[in-house]
Amino acid sequence: MKWKEYSEELKEVLKIKGNPIAVTYSMNPAKNYRKGKCRACDALVLARDGEVINLTKENSSCRGATWHLGLGPRPSGKDLKDVQIFLVEGEKFCSSVTVFHRMQTLTTPPPLGLAENVIISPLEKSEIRPDLVLFICNAEQASRLITLATYFDGVPPKLEVIGATCHMSIAYSIVSGEINANFVDFTSRKIKDFGKDELIVTIPYEKMDNLIKAIPLCSAGTAKVEYPEEFRRSVIE
Repeated sequence: MKWKEYSEELKEVLKIKGNPIAVTYSMNPAKNYRKGKCRACDALVLARDGEVINLTKENSSCRGATWHLGLGPRPSGKDLKDVQIFLVEGEKFCSSVTVFHRMQTLTTPPPLGLAENVIISPLEKSEIRPDLVLFICNAEQASRLITLATYFDGVPPKLEVIGATCHMSIAYSIVSGEINANFVDFTSRKIKDFGKDELIVTIPYEKMDNLIKAIPLCSAGTAKVEYPEEFRRSVIE
């Protein structure tokens, strides 16, 4: 499994805390996973720390994440009203229901109906090819990851940095195929132990091969910075 080798190399090069995280949409559940209900944002930290989580419509304990991940329909009727009241008056995430509507309308829709299971695990424990690889990392590590991921094509990522952590970290890249970097929504930071300096970088798995190939060639990996004589002369002159 190439992704196990990727995990070992990335941990060595980037010195990240814990594990790179594999996210896979699957019609079949993982073989060995942590039982019980779980929030999606908790699952990311648990997987970083070594556990395998299998989220479904039945065990996702956050209604918002159930929808954002595409495991269930968007809340409607009284359920929607309850969510709106919580976001505006409880969580104070939006100033009004209009702002909440705008945020939902202008961001990428969830992958509704894609699969019945969202498997979130350490990359090296992934049983099947992942769809995404996530990194809970600091700003320097994020900079290195994005530089490595764009080393061969130079295509700038189209970031989506508003909304719930599960949307920004998983759903957006699943639907768009884009690299993303997000700052983790403030509520997620309070309910789970994200470090103050940590953010999340998401790399679609199909981009991982080039990212790994770039490591020995790019100074964001292990290549040394060199100053050609022509460059030195132009600076002195």
